[in-house]
Amino acid sequence: MKFTYTTLNKPITLIMFILLSGWAFFSMAQPANNSPYARYGLGNLNNGVNVRSAGIGNLSIAMREDSIPYLVNFKNPASYTSLGFTAFDIGVYGNYATISTATQKQNVTKANLSYFAFGFPILRVRVKSDRDSLYETLEGEERLRAIKKRVFWGGAFGLREFSSINYSASDSKTSVFGTDTVNYSYLFQGDGGVNQFFVGIGLSPFKNFSIGMNASYLFGKLNRIQRLEIDPENYFNVKSERFTDVGGFYTDYGLQYSFELKDDTLRTKDGVPKRSKDGSVKIRKTHHVFDIGATFAHPMNVRANSTVFGRTYTLSSFGEDIIRDTILLREIKGGHITMPWKFGIGLTWRVGEKWVFGAEHAQELWSGYKDVDGKNDSLTDAWRTAVGIEFRPSVPYTARGFWSYFGKMQYRIGGYYSMTQYQVNGTQLPDYGITLGFGFPLRRNRLPGNNQFIQSMINFAVEWGQRGTTDRSLLLENYWNFKLGFTLNDKWFIKRKYD
Repeated sequence: MKFTYTTLNKPITLIMFILLSGWAFFSMAQPANNSPYARYGLGNLNNGVNVRSAGIGNLSIAMREDSIPYLVNFKNPASYTSLGFTAFDIGVYGNYATISTATQKQNVTKANLSYFAFGFPILRVRVKSDRDSLYETLEGEERLRAIKKRVFWGGAFGLREFSSINYSASDSKTSVFGTDTVNYSYLFQGDGGVNQFFVGIGLSPFKNFSIGMNASYLFGKLNRIQRLEIDPENYFNVKSERFTDVGGFYTDYGLQYSFELKDDTLRTKDGVPKRSKDGSVKIRKTHHVFDIGATFAHPMNVRANSTVFGRTYTLSSFGEDIIRDTILLREIKGGHITMPWKFGIGLTWRVGEKWVFGAEHAQELWSGYKDVDGKNDSLTDAWRTAVGIEFRPSVPYTARGFWSYFGKMQYRIGGYYSMTQYQVNGTQLPDYGITLGFGFPLRRNRLPGNNQFIQSMINFAVEWGQRGTTDRSLLLENYWNFKLGFTLNDKWFIKRKYD
């Protein structure tokens, strides 16, 4: 009598517990400073890509993670069908920015956990090929290609930062009212943000084509305070406090299609596979694979509550607020935020395991965004175009030595240009930058009983960018983003058999 059972790898379980517990700490470690443009909409939006994509110009729409190490591309859920093993992916980031006006500058920093995600194959189907009958004659990598199975159903879940707010800005002015000269200041403060917990599936109904969906829950709190402080003591100061609690469901979708210029088998003019002297089938050394991807999200109402306080106050000798009167109290329970249309298309060209070339274009129609009060909050339609390249030198994984390790690394470079959703003083703010990334592979491990390997990797990306302008009394941001990611691959579910 035979029976089977499934066990979960204990080291992976321990890592999951530590990192999930650590999320509670990181989620409270809000950014120290942030862009003043976070005053609008949902704040500073996280671009939602893993660290590998961050080094290639933030490309993600057509990226398929179908070679070890496997990463989780949660920007396009159709990519979940490319996962060969269970993948755990975690990313952190740090930011250093210089915010400038026409006359002043200020340096700000922030750091936080960006995301963590689990991806895994759920169901595989056998890939039939004209080499099936030759299986017994193949060896090594050729044999592995012949018995390759396609992932029919893949899944992922995780938690990531959707947007963040933490800013403080002021604007001082002087006016004359009759015989009085009044000095006053506008103060703007904000903190909080929105997180996204997502569960996604990807299906491959037929070979080379995949569709997917992420079902998400957006939650968080957006706190914004505006103050008018007047210098003469015979005037009351005024402040407006707005607190928005977000907690609702959101979905986005994706699809991908892959095709090769030619199949892997070298053939004669009559279509017969070529053979070596030992009788094995000759395999093409360089494979040209094209991936086309698309993503979209339709407008959805995300549940949210809002409370607005309007108060007059004076300042104590210690600078604390002394409330004098409440002049406004408005609460909205069971309201919603309207998320906009989003769609994008991308293309990647993979040349064997050596080169990846990619480009994509995405648009987000933020003119359709509505806050809890039904206002657009000065947002407009945004778009972004990006290109990127990834390169891995042709050094065998079995090579040893200090310099050979650099030949196993992955080198990435990219760039992007976009017009953001922020439109201030009649000016839509541009955002552009360049990226550089590196993949540091860890040791490959062979799975027992077959020719399959698993591998983990440390990814690093650095990004320089510029957003905004100093024209029309606006702000210019020069920023550096540093991103670090850890990708762990393992074969989670192992069937034990006993007679």
